[in-house]
Amino acid sequence: MSQLTDLVLHVPWWAAAILALVGAAMAVLGNRRLDKPMQRLGVALVLLAIVLAILHAVFPSQREKLEKRTRQIVAAIDHKDWSALHNLLDTSTALGTASRTLANGRDSIAALTKSASETYGLKSVWISGIVSERTDALITVSVDVVSNQDETLDRPVASSAQFDYQENGDDWVLEKITIIRIQDQRDPNLNLLR
Repeated sequence: MSQLTDLVLHVPWWAAAILALVGAAMAVLGNRRLDKPMQRLGVALVLLAIVLAILHAVFPSQREKLEKRTRQIVAAIDHKDWSALHNLLDTSTALGTASRTLANGRDSIAALTKSASETYGLKSVWISGIVSERTDALITVSVDVVSNQDETLDRPVASSAQFDYQENGDDWVLEKITIIRIQDQRDPNLNLLR
């Protein structure tokens, strides 16, 4: 899918809603003033918003598909479904920080994640923010997550990570998961593995 098509299909729901509201206001205002061109433009904007919303729902962009996959990875960790996590990763996926690789391959990453979950007594994890960006054949999905665990006496721990997906023909491969920060600690190498 080209970047232009990806851009058209990745219109946020709120942008389509604003477009529809502006169009509806123009149509009503044009009707009150008996201004047919304004009324037609308003109706056209409402129809455009409807078409964009339908395209968005029926044909998700590649960015949305990879955002969904990232959400599934976090959900697998939350549910402690290590086989689902294993299946969502690629054989060449690497996990690490900006300065160090912690695990290579789906088997190692799933095992490390399971071990860390048990060590820290992970109770739940959820996404508090997600943003994706496409640059040519690379889509980076940045996530902010919050977790509760026994280690912190159920106090929420905020973390950030980046998931780099590389285009490989018609497929997208999860190339690297980079841990950006854990709580206020910018270099998670220090306490990631105790």
